[in-house]
Amino acid sequence: GSAELGYRDERFLRLLAAVVRRRADEMSGSELATAFHSYSTMRIAHPKWCDFMLFELFKRQHELKEKDTTNVAFAMLLLAAVERQHLASEGVTPLPGVPSDGVAVVPVLYPFDKHAGVASSMLDVTNRSRRSLTYPAIFQLQTIELFMKLIVPGVYTEMRQDLKVLLAKARKVNVAVDDHMQQSSRLHRKISQWFTRVGLHHRSEVALGPFFLDMVIGDKVVVEIDGPSHFYRDTNSRTAGSLLKNLLLTAMGFHVRHLPYQEWA
Repeated sequence: GSAELGYRDERFLRLLAAVVRRRADEMSGSELATAFHSYSTMRIAHPKWCDFMLFELFKRQHELKEKDTTNVAFAMLLLAAVERQHLASEGVTPLPGVPSDGVAVVPVLYPFDKHAGVASSMLDVTNRSRRSLTYPAIFQLQTIELFMKLIVPGVYTEMRQDLKVLLAKARKVNVAVDDHMQQSSRLHRKISQWFTRVGLHHRSEVALGPFFLDMVIGDKVVVEIDGPSHFYRDTNSRTAGSLLKNLLLTAMGFHVRHLPYQEWA
């Protein structure tokens, strides 16, 4: 419920997580997958709980459906994006996937440093139901492939070939998602018009893989107009999904600049 509403009350969510852990044996595999995915969207560092949940989901993968397993694999990306943000706030560099002094240093982010096998197991279940994949699942798979190749290339290299084929086939489907609310769209037009008036040439709503880029200046500068959906409700804290998109764009070599809606309202 909190995840769907966008509220991020960390104390309440940690208490809820403790309840889930105590009652895990009473919950179905699908319910555990939903709890794990929902918790991962809330940008809370809770590795012991996540370790427990990933172990449980691995044990009970036979209970899971394609939607569950794709959600779990995608949730692992969200956790990694939050981990990367935490490391960056402490001055840990370089960014995964970006060479430093000509030598690529790619630290493996949590949870992929400990649970890469869980991600592969989840994708294996998804692969067995690939003929019934929904568009949201395909969007997640496209994002997973980008993440694997750019952020944890060692994990991608070790992945089975049939799973790489699954991700490659998902990449060919056009499912770019414009994730902005109506207020953001109005704000987008306002800022785009202002850029044009001052002579700042740009392209709007550029499709790139599973994403739409709000505005692109030249070849490497991306301007993201961050509407309410990019923040937890009543806060200035960016969502895990927003952090993930920023991480991937930066790893692709873009210089990303954010314009929060609060500053333009």
